[in-house]
Amino acid sequence: MTFLYAAYAVTWLIHIGYLAVLTARARRLREEAEQLRREKPAGFTG
Repeated sequence: MTFLYAAYAVTWLIHIGYLAVLTARARRLREEAEQLRREKPAGFTG
């Protein structure tokens, strides 16, 4: 039964780690999009 609890804990740690990675990627993507908006040329209409 101890292995079951260990597997359950490891599963939650993996899920939490995956969510942390996704959050970091989303934040980095948002920052990059904002940087591109700031660098947009003045005559650019698209």
